[in-house]
Amino acid sequence: MIKNLYYIVLTCLIVLFLSATNKNNSRQHQGPDKISFGVKIGILPTGGLTQYAMVFYKKGKRISIQEVSLTKLVKIGKGEWPLPRTTTFHDFFEEFNLYNDTLPDGRIIDYGAAFDSLWKIRFNVHPFDHSKGEGWSQGEIRPSLKQQAYIYNRYGVRGYDQDYFADTSFFKLLKDVMNPKWIQEYKSLN
Repeated sequence: MIKNLYYIVLTCLIVLFLSATNKNNSRQHQGPDKISFGVKIGILPTGGLTQYAMVFYKKGKRISIQEVSLTKLVKIGKGEWPLPRTTTFHDFFEEFNLYNDTLPDGRIIDYGAAFDSLWKIRFNVHPFDHSKGEGWSQGEIRPSLKQQAYIYNRYGVRGYDQDYFADTSFFKLLKDVMNPKWIQEYKSLN
């Protein structure tokens, strides 16, 4: 009787151990391999012109997109908040060489201004507030065909209000909209 009880207890412990091991292994393989950021630009259903997102990748493929506020994106992107579903802090802005800086000639480079300028890629005038000045687009609500081809070739984005400038394209875009030479080149594409 005691021998049977011993085998039952031992069998239960082995089953519990194996089931716990399988759960831990399956959890490790369900999560994303990589997390990055993205933005889409257009007149969106939310009433805004830009929508920011966290982009999750698994084995090099985009598996999901989670909309986030600009504030949350900056906090996570600067490494002040941990990446979702982890306890990892990572400074993406430093990794992609995005800094707030003052140049020797006194000009201030501010990635916050980059976020404020993203609408200019899509529109020639701010669609809701004309006092915000002119955009860089050669079309009223959509860039010229040459500008669209340039955006597709440089960033891999075809439809701004449907596709995200994601991962490295997102950070490349932020750097570009702060670069006066890039702005002039983009504006000259008729």
